[in-house]
Amino acid sequence: MFTGIVKDIGKISKISRKDGFWNIGVKSKEISARTSVSGSVTVNGVCLTMVKKERDTLYFDVVTPTLKISNLKRLKIGDYVNLEPSLSIGDKLEGHFVLGHIDTESKLRRIIKEKGSFALEIDIRQEFKKYLVPKGSITLDGISLTIAEIKNSTVLINIIPFTWDNTNLRYKKAGMFINVEFDYLVKSLLNKRA
Repeated sequence: MFTGIVKDIGKISKISRKDGFWNIGVKSKEISARTSVSGSVTVNGVCLTMVKKERDTLYFDVVTPTLKISNLKRLKIGDYVNLEPSLSIGDKLEGHFVLGHIDTESKLRRIIKEKGSFALEIDIRQEFKKYLVPKGSITLDGISLTIAEIKNSTVLINIIPFTWDNTNLRYKKAGMFINVEFDYLVKSLLNKRA
């Protein structure tokens, strides 16, 4: 379980493509100090198990189904990723309930700068629109955010300067893909009604 509060921005230092999965290395002093081998960490919002640690580099295996649904398949050496270790008993729930189970990756249509803050416009396929609630929660690349506006085929998310400066959003450009996890509570409610 996670909250969508990013604890560090890691840097991809190694990608090893193997049959059926990839092994990725992520440099992060902050997360390395807080996590042990076999611990769970979200990497761009994807819950992964740390399989090895060498000094400040964490290693994760990523299986083919996860690569297919997420933007991890697009990673290159030197790319920046958002990191959050799993919750411990007694930790504050500061964002919202995040499972680290990505629903889809969506294209970043545009970045709008507005008087020092930012807004992201993200493409949303029709099949996922039922999970969008005005002023509700959404997770983008592991960041707990609030939906500002729902349009025909896009959703608008406002970003405060602190979030922009302390996540990998500052490295994003229009046309890139962002991992999306819709609010678990909304999905649960809809599934109960079905």
